[in-house]
Amino acid sequence: MTHMRPMSESEGEFTSTHRHAATCRKCKSENVTCKTWESSDGAYEDYKYTCQDCGHVWWVDGIDA
Repeated sequence: MTHMRPMSESEGEFTSTHRHAATCRKCKSENVTCKTWESSDGAYEDYKYTCQDCGHVWWVDGIDA
């Protein structure tokens, strides 16, 4: 199943938060956290990355996208 449209954060909930071995796409810092987001209907799981140094946020679609 693929995303048919952009989904808002309110259409699901964050199930976990952890530090992640990722590099910020903006400032190249490695101080990044990742939140796992699951849609309310359980069909989608996506990942919200946040750089703790510069505040840059980006999303990565899960395998179901």
